[in-house]
Amino acid sequence: MRKIISLAFIGFCCISIYADNKENIKQEIRKLIHNGSLVLNDERSNTLISINSETLFVPASIIKIITSYIAIDILGINYKFRTEFYKDKDQNLAIKGWGDPFFISEEIDSIANRLKNLGIKYINKIYLDNSVFAPLVSIPGVSKTLNPYDALNSALVVNFNTINIKKDKQGKIYPGEAETPLTPLSISKGCAIQPGSTQRINLSYSKDECLQYVGELVTAIFKKHGIVIKNNTYIFAPVTKKWNLIHVHKNSKSITTVLEGLLKYSNNFIANQILLTISAERKGTPATIENGREIFTHYMNTKLNIPSTKFAISEASGISRSNKITGNTMMIIMEKFRKYADLLSCSNDIYSKSGTLTGVYNYAGYIKTPSGLYPYVLMLNQEQNYRDKILSLLADYCRL
Repeated sequence: MRKIISLAFIGFCCISIYADNKENIKQEIRKLIHNGSLVLNDERSNTLISINSETLFVPASIIKIITSYIAIDILGINYKFRTEFYKDKDQNLAIKGWGDPFFISEEIDSIANRLKNLGIKYINKIYLDNSVFAPLVSIPGVSKTLNPYDALNSALVVNFNTINIKKDKQGKIYPGEAETPLTPLSISKGCAIQPGSTQRINLSYSKDECLQYVGELVTAIFKKHGIVIKNNTYIFAPVTKKWNLIHVHKNSKSITTVLEGLLKYSNNFIANQILLTISAERKGTPATIENGREIFTHYMNTKLNIPSTKFAISEASGISRSNKITGNTMMIIMEKFRKYADLLSCSNDIYSKSGTLTGVYNYAGYIKTPSGLYPYVLMLNQEQNYRDKILSLLADYCRL
């Protein structure tokens, strides 16, 4: 009987110490949150920690998880981004973009092979059609800079609307990646970078340059495959009834692969290409940010039963400070996104997507435990960046 009593006492003490440790961690966390929110659920969706969970905060790039979930549900898990190719009686080729965010050199190489197999050996002129998206003045929050994350969104773009250029110490210009040949425009952009450096710059200063680069890169890659292009002057015009559709290129990347790139590299350009593509597919063309925003808001209201007072979506990447969301609203998405956790970066059994602006330090993701994934949402809209310390404390809490 004494042994039984002793074991019961020890068990009670262990439970007490366990509870005390958990409570101490919660208190430590509370001290670090001056203006922010934290929500932690267990593997069964029970809420374990809730701090300021009904207050709106700027989500920054963790909103890309919402963009990813809505994309999968609306476009479908089997969706492939597409680009259309047309020919007319004068041997001209027209390329019509539908917002493919991964219309890159490797895809154009595959297209060249396909068109050659279809008997396309000679092209008179290339016409370029980006009319599926309405002309964009700007994305909310995007600055007009040469930074890659400020690249211009458009229905027809190559290589994320950026050019990767390398210049050696003697000033000779090379392509920054082996699969992308130099073009006249990339050479002219390379003149501005410092010798001995490699730089990826975007083409956002000129919408015409963006389309010009599409034509130049397609021409360079097609010529490598032996397709003759007579005229290197490119015509920017929508496809009309005179054109015959000869090929629809569906990107080799699945939508989950696209979203993995979006989430792991936090690519703002990809996020808003997805928003505009959803607008085009659901509301018709030309796609607009306003229509995309309306679709996202309607989805949150009707599919997830979240009132508009609990969130505000300005654009899909998180670069705009007009985006707002509560911790509880973000947690609804995290619960839905559980089966796609592997699309997030993972380190030390912690899946995470960061969100960062000046004075905004956020994380959302999952903590792996023996019993399952614990979803968490952490938003700090404050000067002090304690998110890594808080996340470490959360991991300790979950694994006690």
